[in-house]
Amino acid sequence: MTGWSFDPVGSWWLVMAAALALAPLLAIGPSQRKQSLQRRMTLTGLRLLTLILLLLAMLRPALETRTTRKLPGTLIVLPDLSRSMTVADATGGKTRFEAMRTALTDSASEFAELAESWAVHAYGFGRDSEPLKFAAGKFDLPAEPTGQQTAIGAAIEDILAREAQQRIVAVVLLSDGAQRAFAPRDMPPQTAARQLAGDGIPLYTLAFGQPSLGESNDLRLSDMLASDAVFAETPTTVEGVVTAAGYKNQQVKVQLLWENADGKQEPVDAQTIRIEPGKTRYPVRLSYTPKAPGEYKVTLQVESPEGELITTNNQQSTFITVLKGGVRILYLAGAGRVGGMPGIEPRFVRSALASNPDMHVDYEAIKYQPNELDIRDQLREEKYDVILLGDVDANGLSARSWSEMAKQVEQGTGLAMLGGFHSFGPGGFASTPLQDVLPIEMSRTERQSFGEPPRKDVHVPGPIKMLPVPLGGEIHPILRMRDGDLQQNEAIWRELPALDGANKLDRINKKTIASVIAEGNDGSRSPLLIVSPYGDGRSAALAVDSTWHWQMEGFGEVHRRFWRQLVLWLAKKDDTGGERVWVRLDQRRFQQGSRVEFKVGAEDAQGGVLDGADFNVQVEKPDGTSETVRTTSRNGGAIGNFTATEKPGDYRIVVAARDQGETVGNAAARFTISDQDVELDQPAAEPLLLASLARITADAGGTGLAPEELPDLLEKLKERADEFEEEIVETLTLWDSWPVLVSFVGLLSAEWFLRKRWGLV
Repeated sequence: MTGWSFDPVGSWWLVMAAALALAPLLAIGPSQRKQSLQRRMTLTGLRLLTLILLLLAMLRPALETRTTRKLPGTLIVLPDLSRSMTVADATGGKTRFEAMRTALTDSASEFAELAESWAVHAYGFGRDSEPLKFAAGKFDLPAEPTGQQTAIGAAIEDILAREAQQRIVAVVLLSDGAQRAFAPRDMPPQTAARQLAGDGIPLYTLAFGQPSLGESNDLRLSDMLASDAVFAETPTTVEGVVTAAGYKNQQVKVQLLWENADGKQEPVDAQTIRIEPGKTRYPVRLSYTPKAPGEYKVTLQVESPEGELITTNNQQSTFITVLKGGVRILYLAGAGRVGGMPGIEPRFVRSALASNPDMHVDYEAIKYQPNELDIRDQLREEKYDVILLGDVDANGLSARSWSEMAKQVEQGTGLAMLGGFHSFGPGGFASTPLQDVLPIEMSRTERQSFGEPPRKDVHVPGPIKMLPVPLGGEIHPILRMRDGDLQQNEAIWRELPALDGANKLDRINKKTIASVIAEGNDGSRSPLLIVSPYGDGRSAALAVDSTWHWQMEGFGEVHRRFWRQLVLWLAKKDDTGGERVWVRLDQRRFQQGSRVEFKVGAEDAQGGVLDGADFNVQVEKPDGTSETVRTTSRNGGAIGNFTATEKPGDYRIVVAARDQGETVGNAAARFTISDQDVELDQPAAEPLLLASLARITADAGGTGLAPEELPDLLEKLKERADEFEEEIVETLTLWDSWPVLVSFVGLLSAEWFLRKRWGLV
């Protein structure tokens, strides 16, 4: 349809006012005595045409052509292709998948008719969503559903992203409604439904399957809890929960299986539980004391009674790393005066270490009566893992004892000298064998006798805080209070109370490979904790002796963790196990299809982060094949992701590290993919969830339906095709064209030309 339209400048009244104001101009002209009537009529005609053209331009006329066309709409169909659709609880004994296929086939003619007006796009979904072919009203469904997860929310999010350029008029979801998905595909379906509602897209849900299969007989083991790393000769506890359904007044046995040296699992502990009416959850707690270090597979399983249909959920497995036995510590604490007693710090340090059942502390106060104790036999017989020296003067032990101690460190013992008025140079250690062992240089001129006031040139006055020194973008494991987050770790140390003072450790021992890993917040950034390897052992110089402030002022957990990590590092029993290359996983068991993230790293000779190392990572699969995994450098190590976890079983990460072409070392860690079928573990349908998702889009027309209502829904959608039309208006404006402008200028020019020629101007 074609017609004229006007859009007057201002309004019609303004145009009329302009016409009335300009009309008198027509009467103004040359007098009859100067010009003939013909000339006056010519000038008046030109002025009239100019006025008419001006008024027409003010009316802004346009020629409009209106046409109507249908908008291209897209109908999205989402069939559920997860394994739970194989449950045979639909009408007539069919599986849910068969019932869904029948519903779609019976509606083929309606889909075909609807496809004449709209585009019909189908996506089958399980863990992921994939396009399905659609032609002549029929969908190309697979022979059987094989999806290992049901990610309803992620599937809706996927189609919104894929069809972002299309006009989605409706989404039809066919499923049993049981959302069973794991990260990163675990988006809540309610969140996705709200996205549809926000876009004005109705969601129609069709539910298949029964909401409950009744109280079928099933025993399930879940919530397995075990430490990732424990010490040999230390009792290890593994916890879990047995969920019982259908069984009553029965006894079942739960066993703890531990992998032996031959790689086979054997029972090491058992617990019998009695299933009582009305009670479904039974916590279990089993323990075992591992003897040898290594990595072991550990399984918690509940026996399967006769008649149980689903047995894949009767056990849970993980891996536990057993480190070398408990840590034996010799703690020598010196008195502040001859015949006196040590200060307050040793009591708090001993308490912090005693909170760890795997640490055994032999404590001895050095009172210097008599002087120069000989403890060589004790050092040789006890074979300590770590020796702590707290404010012990060199005169406290014999020269031969100090020599034996240095020899022990060279052979693998850890040694830490702690701060105090009689530690380091002030304690006379510049002339002892520990001069070469400790990571600092000392001078005989620093010697300080008992009873003398502290010398300012060898001590740093307090208050002073101890702050970590980042190495390669990460702080040293001794100071790591939280895994993986540098800023949060630094924030924890900044919050700790200040200490009373420290020894001045200005000179690093050039004979060792020493690293300053903590410093003070004073103006000189005084070194407070220096570490170094020595022979086969490790040594540390800790300049402070008042960490008890942390415990007394509400930071007891940090206090205990610091001392534990210092001792474990000295004993080479930290999370790297004394190895220079390591691999860490946040967990050791995953569901099928999960993404496994791990971190690898390497250390230099003194236990610091080795920057620039190259890692070759292979993941060995249960079927014997291997896959190379690329890593990305991050925070003093590298991050890797492995996603090919469809097959259940045990996987092994093997890491080889090289630095500047030289081999650094190797490491390995195992994890397991559960063979529990989460789709069939609890196969009951959830139609109420589907109905609630549809209700979220009720304002757009969404609703929950029975499968037999699908043809009626398609007919209703077909009737709505007229709603998706738009009127297209093509406008041709005449007032703003070149001909109008040329005509207007031409009329004005003609009038002025004639006036000039006729001598009127």
